[in-house]
Amino acid sequence: MATARPFAYNPPPNAVITGTEQVGSLAVGTPTSGFTSNPQFWNGPDEELGYVIAYPVPAGDHPTPVFDEVTSYLGFLGTKNMSNPLSEATFVELTNNSFNQNFTGGTEASTWLTSNGYWNSWVSSGASGDFNVTITQVGPDVVWNGSGSFNLTELTSAGPSGVGAGFQASQAIWAIGPNVPVDTYSGTITYPITFGIGGVGVTSTSGSTFGILPGGSGRLLYVPSGYVSNTTISGSATYASQTIAGMGLTPGTYTWSWGTGGNTSTLVMTISS
Repeated sequence: MATARPFAYNPPPNAVITGTEQVGSLAVGTPTSGFTSNPQFWNGPDEELGYVIAYPVPAGDHPTPVFDEVTSYLGFLGTKNMSNPLSEATFVELTNNSFNQNFTGGTEASTWLTSNGYWNSWVSSGASGDFNVTITQVGPDVVWNGSGSFNLTELTSAGPSGVGAGFQASQAIWAIGPNVPVDTYSGTITYPITFGIGGVGVTSTSGSTFGILPGGSGRLLYVPSGYVSNTTISGSATYASQTIAGMGLTPGTYTWSWGTGGNTSTLVMTISS
């Protein structure tokens, strides 16, 4: 069965479209169908045939398979016609060849793509327990995007709670997504002490809710209510009329991790400069 999702060109200052994840200038449908109103959505390639990279075309002149005279504001790259199309090495090769980079791993390549406004399916279908959060300047706004999966095997349920998007950089605590009920998990979680000094109110959110907040003797993982281990989720938070520096965020890469061996789970946050 084919697996694809809808995409649209939705540049700032347009608001994040309900039910989508905003990556740079791209609105990405988190379900696998729908979204036909303005702006124009296009169904992406079948992700079961290979990894996909979506990119914006601001001139709006990218050819489409519909009619010769119909063009779009986005395009796609993929591994479908490459050898071993669903291998990590092939995804890295596509990224390096397309963007003149020298990555050695899929997560590293995926994080760079997302930080630079390119959506990619490695984040959505990569290894279990891998999660990426990117914080980027998108026009006049700062956008937080998160996508991937959490391995909960070596964590313990700490009960239900509720949380919405926000952050306190001086404690390296944060959440993405709407204010809704969530489940919390505790365990031996390694975490950064800080990723800056700021904290401002969020403007809009979409997708799933998740985050890292204080609890017990360290940190708790917050996940959507009823979340099943290793299930892919995504969500976003937009801070309008802000800059990364103005929000007190320190550019860099920050990592939370837990578990061992095949049950290792890693959450990597990248704050763009």
